[in-house]
Amino acid sequence: MPVPWFLLSLALGRSPVVLSLERLVGPQDATHCSPGLSCRLWDSDILCLPGDIVPAPGPVLAPTHLQTELVLRCQKETDCDLCLRVAVHLAVHGHWEEPEDEEKFGGAADSGVEEPRNASLQAQVVLSFQAYPTARCVLLEVQVPAALVQFGQSVGSVVYDCFEAALGSEVRIWSYTQPRYEKELNHTQQLPALPWLNVSADGDNVHLVLNVSEEQHFGLSLYWNQTGPQIITLNHTDLVPCLCIQVWPLEPDSVRTNICPFREDPRAHQNLWQAARLQLLTLQSWLLDAPCSLPAEAALCWRAPGGDPCQPLVPPLSWENVTVDKVLEFPLLKGHPNLCVQVNSSEKLQLQECLWADSLGPLKDDVLLLETRGPQDNRSLCALEPSGCTSLPSKASTRAARLGEYLLQDLQSGQCLQLWDDDLGALWACPMDKYIHKRWALVWLACLLFAAALSLILLLKKDHAKGPGENHPGQLWRWKHCLGGREFVQIQRQ
Repeated sequence: MPVPWFLLSLALGRSPVVLSLERLVGPQDATHCSPGLSCRLWDSDILCLPGDIVPAPGPVLAPTHLQTELVLRCQKETDCDLCLRVAVHLAVHGHWEEPEDEEKFGGAADSGVEEPRNASLQAQVVLSFQAYPTARCVLLEVQVPAALVQFGQSVGSVVYDCFEAALGSEVRIWSYTQPRYEKELNHTQQLPALPWLNVSADGDNVHLVLNVSEEQHFGLSLYWNQTGPQIITLNHTDLVPCLCIQVWPLEPDSVRTNICPFREDPRAHQNLWQAARLQLLTLQSWLLDAPCSLPAEAALCWRAPGGDPCQPLVPPLSWENVTVDKVLEFPLLKGHPNLCVQVNSSEKLQLQECLWADSLGPLKDDVLLLETRGPQDNRSLCALEPSGCTSLPSKASTRAARLGEYLLQDLQSGQCLQLWDDDLGALWACPMDKYIHKRWALVWLACLLFAAALSLILLLKKDHAKGPGENHPGQLWRWKHCLGGREFVQIQRQ
């Protein structure tokens, strides 16, 4: 089910201010520059070879200042990585010199000089990034129009998005032009390390222990590592494996990190399965609805009335991997109320639901026949019972064995419902109602005959004990044999 990314936010400290980081969408690196400038990022990284300093042939663009900013690069709404944005401020250094010949001037043009005087300037600016174990170099091409070229003055900046970095790491950045006319700029920055956080459980209570200095204010966030708009109230029964805790310092350029302490918590996994539900979408499609993604596999089983365990239909069917909130298809031709779905995780039964019971009614006293097909059109049949699959025909003493010939006749006459069929076999549901009705009719008839015989015996025994004429004063009884029975005739004395 969809749940929000941030579920609960609280601030630790006095009057804190939460600052969020800018989000960049997509995996591609990019560059942009100040108004009036034009810039372009090379498609691929270059080798980090600064080379020696060479004399400038005239006015050139040179890096003067490096500025960094922490941002988030996000593939999805909740899949974000910390990234370092770098801004390089540029200025015009040097002065014009008349070239001795066209060949020399042409070589200078490649270094940033197109024409003497009133000409635009170009530069290739290299950014070198190092953060153990990563090292990268990117190349930015920048062009400044002649109208903005003023000796010794800043012309603007070019911004690169971005170098991915890890929390708590030390990053080093160098910037220089290619060719290199001046000493490279360098910048070292220690990315913030987040406080130590511990989670412990005491009965139904969960304690979050945050170890920070007394002077530092921090924010704490509990959130579902899922997507979708929904408001949820958190209590101890809401602890599930994907519930994570987020913490960040309340200061500019703060970075948020998270831990998920309930991933291995048995109670969290128990809560997860208690909240999980199976949903029947159509007669043959279904999905597993749960708060978190979980490793699971599912199979169909057959549940007979009477409380017997649901028997997995594996084989002939197989276990299928299950993905939360992903629609799955049953390999069925028809539905049946006795068909149920079992979901296992770590080889343990976690969930079982008879999805067709609501639409097709309660469980039926049908018997499931498993047909197995072999080479040369050979086939065999067995009836699924609590004790196993009984071959038909069979001389066993089970119910299916006693009715084996009738079940085979019902199958041949088309009275059984085919639930599944492929090259290896088939499943058939054969009704047992008519055999149950016949059996109960015989039982009731036997009971009635026994009750009648018992009543007659008791009555005869009572009359024999009293003898003729002893029933009531003034009355006389006589016996009359009629057709092997006895008829009582009462004679009233005058």
